[in-house]
Amino acid sequence: MPKTSYLDKNFKSTHYNNVRPSYPLSLVNEVMKFHKGPCKTLVDIGCGTGKATFLFEPYFEEVTGVDPSSAMLSIAEKEKNELRLNNKIKFVNAVGEDLSSIHPGTVDMVICAEAVHWCNLEKLFQQVSSTLRSDGTFAFWFYIQPEFVDFAPEALDVYYKYGWGKDYMGKYLDDNQREVLLNYGGEKLRSLLSDRFKDIEITIYSPSDAKASTVTAENSQFLWRTTTTLNQFREFVKSWSLYSSWTRDNPSKPDIADIFVDELKKVCYCENLDVPLKVEWSTFYYLCRKRG
Repeated sequence: MPKTSYLDKNFKSTHYNNVRPSYPLSLVNEVMKFHKGPCKTLVDIGCGTGKATFLFEPYFEEVTGVDPSSAMLSIAEKEKNELRLNNKIKFVNAVGEDLSSIHPGTVDMVICAEAVHWCNLEKLFQQVSSTLRSDGTFAFWFYIQPEFVDFAPEALDVYYKYGWGKDYMGKYLDDNQREVLLNYGGEKLRSLLSDRFKDIEITIYSPSDAKASTVTAENSQFLWRTTTTLNQFREFVKSWSLYSSWTRDNPSKPDIADIFVDELKKVCYCENLDVPLKVEWSTFYYLCRKRG
């Protein structure tokens, strides 16, 4: 697994849980519509604080969330207790490539929300395939970036500079992560996936890349149109592993999130950081079944 600040014991998982968005019910419905057969067991790889785990819980009898971050799992365990789901959900502290705690061939569905890029893809897909029953569902998805639609492409250029650029926080992404995130999965991922899975469906929505999109905004099941303020965006940036890594390595430099927001403020002509700005997210998701 690539190095990530999410594994630090002092990672601010409560802040992460508070500022990270959840996932739309339309996406959950799309995954469940694709699924065939029983709905007894679900595994959520890279479950983090359990945002996707708890969304899918009502559809299954037994649910397991797997994540290597003890800080993240502490939040998930707290919510599980509050919802009185101790007999239905369990959380396992392990990397996504290690599903040894789960009996092979017994799982109906595996999901992975915003986490595939943290894993060795070949090992991950082997483990998922081994864990799933024949024709079991594997679904994974990403939101990539919030695009300030009234100020494109200038605002997007700023986002790329600080979020993806190798001179700033993007330096903490390895080549495989960059490929997955910036190429909607990428060719390597698709090739490895097709070796073990069938009926692969890929859905992409990008407000700034019409050629890449496989659906329109009106037809996307993973559409996020919302508003955010630059103050809220700043807190979102501070939830990134990339941000934590940058601040760890640059303790004497000005806060990179402040610099990021200051530049966005200029291109968005927004002196008041609490003014709501329209945002659309680039998203993609994969649905597939284990080969028989």
